[in-house]
Amino acid sequence: MTTPLKEQWKAGPKPPVSVKGTRDGLLFLLNEECSVDEIEARLRELLHGESAGWFDGPEVHVAVDYGSRQLTPHEQRRLLSVFLEKENFVLREWGSRTQARHSLYSHREGAASPIIHWGTVRNGQHVAAEGDVVIIGDVNPGGEVTATGDIFVFGRLAGMAHAGSEGNRRAVIAAAEFMPMLLRIADTYARPPEIDGRPLYTWMEFAYLSEEGMAVDKIQFLPNLRRQG
Repeated sequence: MTTPLKEQWKAGPKPPVSVKGTRDGLLFLLNEECSVDEIEARLRELLHGESAGWFDGPEVHVAVDYGSRQLTPHEQRRLLSVFLEKENFVLREWGSRTQARHSLYSHREGAASPIIHWGTVRNGQHVAAEGDVVIIGDVNPGGEVTATGDIFVFGRLAGMAHAGSEGNRRAVIAAAEFMPMLLRIADTYARPPEIDGRPLYTWMEFAYLSEEGMAVDKIQFLPNLRRQG
């Protein structure tokens, strides 16, 4: 079963809180026109209600942008506490017009913002996206993700991933827990190295194409690769 992600997004009223995927983690955009009460209620529903499992798991970097609105110290403490209650959240930015927001909307001229897929990609499921895709959840063995751009998995990548599906050899595949069955970037395939007959299991790594073929490195070195490109 293939799920085209564009079909998941419909036009409608701007919600109190919007969540965007970035190369560094998650960006929470707080609606300037909503009251603090509305925003806090929505944040608690997202992060501590029925959908809380989407945001559980490995450490994830978070930026929060509340636009041009003016928050009192008390209001800031109210909203900030909701994020600090998530033990796996590492708050990197908090404020008005953050660098994360700027980077999101200036992301490659003419390119769309990364698309977010919520939940696990299960055995037999194929998620396909135009541009970059962020998976908030795991990719199970037998699950597959294909994107014309980059693939970022904020969870366990144990299935198959194909980035740069239309020939983009600069695309990357990154995951918080890296134990894929099969990787493909553009037209280059690779299986992860094995130890004692078992696939290599690592944390916070990404795959990319080098002159020698596909390589894997720690995710903190991804910005260096982008600058070289």
